[in-house]
Amino acid sequence: MELSYFGTDGIRGRAFEPPLTLEEVGRWGQAWAQVARARGIEELVIGWDPRLSSEPMARAFVAGLGGQLRLCVLGLVPTPAVAYAAATRPLAWGLVLSASHNPPEDNGIKGFDGRGEKLPEEDEAALEAAFQALPARAAPTPELPVQSAAAEAYLNHLGGLDLPTGFGLVVDCAHGATAPWAPRLFRGPDVHWLGVPADGARINLGVGSTHIDQLAARVTAQGAAAGIAFDGDGDRCLMVDHQGVLVDGDQLLWLLAQDLHHGGQPLPGVVGTVMSNGGLEEALAGLGIPFVRTPVGDKHMLRELGRRGWDLAAEASGHIVQKHVGPSGDGMATALAALVALLRRGAAERWSWRFRPWPLRLVNILAGDRRPVEACPRLVEAIQDLEARHGAALRMVIRWSGTEPKLRLMVEARETGLMNRALESLELAARADLAVN
Repeated sequence: MELSYFGTDGIRGRAFEPPLTLEEVGRWGQAWAQVARARGIEELVIGWDPRLSSEPMARAFVAGLGGQLRLCVLGLVPTPAVAYAAATRPLAWGLVLSASHNPPEDNGIKGFDGRGEKLPEEDEAALEAAFQALPARAAPTPELPVQSAAAEAYLNHLGGLDLPTGFGLVVDCAHGATAPWAPRLFRGPDVHWLGVPADGARINLGVGSTHIDQLAARVTAQGAAAGIAFDGDGDRCLMVDHQGVLVDGDQLLWLLAQDLHHGGQPLPGVVGTVMSNGGLEEALAGLGIPFVRTPVGDKHMLRELGRRGWDLAAEASGHIVQKHVGPSGDGMATALAALVALLRRGAAERWSWRFRPWPLRLVNILAGDRRPVEACPRLVEAIQDLEARHGAALRMVIRWSGTEPKLRLMVEARETGLMNRALESLELAARADLAVN
């Protein structure tokens, strides 16, 4: 279904601008209360990241609720803490004010259902309809007393890890929501920190999972064994090895799958997305582990895990789901599991497990005409021609961004030259169809 405000990860945009002005955030609160009550929900778990706009938006949202739902206020916490709390409390939904890896001036609204998963599209459509029908309403913004016990329960659930002396680790918290919490989980004499403290004016600026260079430089300078990077709201994790080389979500999934498989816990299958690397699929097949792809977005991976009764899923961007740990992508849980798996290996074999990725490139085309791919005749013809000539040696993903007016062209192939030629053909066809130079 076509939605006007919700993208792949909630509602997102520039803070205090439509559709996220404080008046509109209050209307979203009214809409949430109306739809939640209609679904039998009685409580809302709410948290936020440290952006300067997050707490004012949370207050405006709660004012819009008008007391129609009980509140469990977690305050400044990683997004997975809200998802976990919503899943463990009866008749509760979750809500997070955050724009994830976006810059400080952006913000957003993420909703979670009673299982701790992203709201289904039918609920998002109902929220949009209610929002559009509601009049503006002024309401005093309330105080939001934090219920620390619920946040502590999430932290206790993760458990933490005591790292041995000599295992140097650099952790980058992106000046985001993990900054107050991660030092309590990653403990040891050789743990070093980037992107701390939490700072809404600096969140994601040159740090975190979308800016790996600083982490890589620190790891190599200090001779550390590994580095970890979270994004602003803590629902994703990437790593670098001892040489500062990126270890993305596909590689982390492969690490966790091998660790389980060789530890006598064979996996019935794992879930990735259409953006997962072909090399990962080949590697999993070598262990006899089935692999299923979904559309981009952790909500799609979660639904597939639920349908199949599986546990493990990942996106290359670092959203990794371990359903036995929690109901959402969780950066700190991923880092803990990955470190445990690495520590089971001797130092000489610590990074020798990685699969060989297929060469991959992604091109974004900014276009005002958001025309469906199937309505782009030259692009469709180019896709069909490449599929007919190259078959399984080539994989293409062509889709519109869920949050920006960009057509994304992704091509991967076993051979670099084929990848480049295919991408050039697709880009020329797409630009002709969209009349973009």
